[in-house]
Amino acid sequence: MSVNLKKPALVQLIGDLIAEELTRLRPAESNEWRRRRWLPTDELVPQSKATGKATDSTDNEIVVDSLEWMAIAGRVVQFFQMEESGIEDYLLRKNTLGDWSEIVQKARDIASNNITVTTSGSTGQPKPCRHSWAQLTDEADYFAKLISTQSTSVHRVIALVPSHHIYGLLFSVLLPDILDVPVIRGFSAFQQFTSGSLQPGDLVIGFPEALTQATKLLSHIPHGVTFTTSSGPCPAETINALYEAGASRVIEIYGSSETAGIGYRFSPEQPFLLLPRWQQESINTLQEKHTQQSYELPDKLNWLSDKSFIVSGRVDSAVVIKGTNVYPSRVMTLIESHPAVSAAAVRQKKPAEGKGLKAFVVLKNHSEKITEADLKHWLSEHLLDIEVPTHITFGDAIPVNEMGKQQDWSI
Repeated sequence: MSVNLKKPALVQLIGDLIAEELTRLRPAESNEWRRRRWLPTDELVPQSKATGKATDSTDNEIVVDSLEWMAIAGRVVQFFQMEESGIEDYLLRKNTLGDWSEIVQKARDIASNNITVTTSGSTGQPKPCRHSWAQLTDEADYFAKLISTQSTSVHRVIALVPSHHIYGLLFSVLLPDILDVPVIRGFSAFQQFTSGSLQPGDLVIGFPEALTQATKLLSHIPHGVTFTTSSGPCPAETINALYEAGASRVIEIYGSSETAGIGYRFSPEQPFLLLPRWQQESINTLQEKHTQQSYELPDKLNWLSDKSFIVSGRVDSAVVIKGTNVYPSRVMTLIESHPAVSAAAVRQKKPAEGKGLKAFVVLKNHSEKITEADLKHWLSEHLLDIEVPTHITFGDAIPVNEMGKQQDWSI
């Protein structure tokens, strides 16, 4: 299956990469960049030449300093593997996204058309994951055929996920291209999704948090609407509620940034079916059939056959604190066993935050009088001193990113 990125898709991908870098460099402006509609006429403008409309989201000027420009160009070079083309420096000589998309296209014509996505970096520095373009397009083609056999015809894609993550690339860029249907993105997509404006033939590319929110807003879903979800476990009650409201199909995809899709299922009561590209190598590893390359699984899988499995839990790595292995998942489980606690997340502190663990805790009842000191005292009765989080933050919900994955929080 051959799919060539068209200019609108390249502009969208470059725009989402810009949004990612500016969100990283300017966290306070994250909503502005993530919800922006990217156009070929959008222009990177040096601060010295700015017209004074620097942060107006409706303006085509994106005012950046020299370091931000270099960071953005570097991210685009990494994503499209442009270093093999020898023309990547032209990104520093042109300003508009339309110009950049033409440079990227030229680089893909000269050299590699493979892609490097990154992990979310929620538990550390983002990790680059290189993917073969041929394998990605084959996977998108497989899902296009699967959706065609399981649902009514797809007329448009409602994309709630950014295009530059592996799930967004497969389902909101490659899949619509194969199906030859338009894509609605950004704020318009969320408006269509949450206002009850879905239409027969819509394919909603969602994630667990968004679909759970939808079940609270949508009492009826038109016939012929298909949903996909990935990026993390989707609650069974959410998927069942979508079916009860009228969803034609809900396709839950299991995978990772490193592997792309691994398996899929249509119901939380079913096991995941392994995608044809893979074969089980061991209980903890998969092997890509064509390349024979092995990949370590990100979760514990219970294999029911060589083509079906159940995800039984994450493989959580120990962290070393004062020379001792400490398991954040064990601390999280204990915190969640406290009678007053509804949910918790536990992470190792970043170097700038000091040493030890930190916890984010959601209480069952906002009127609970439990304090940080109370919870630390209770934990000290069950854990070693080094296992007790040194900072505990209370909030209404576990922090998640735009993909619904847990993300870090400040202390």
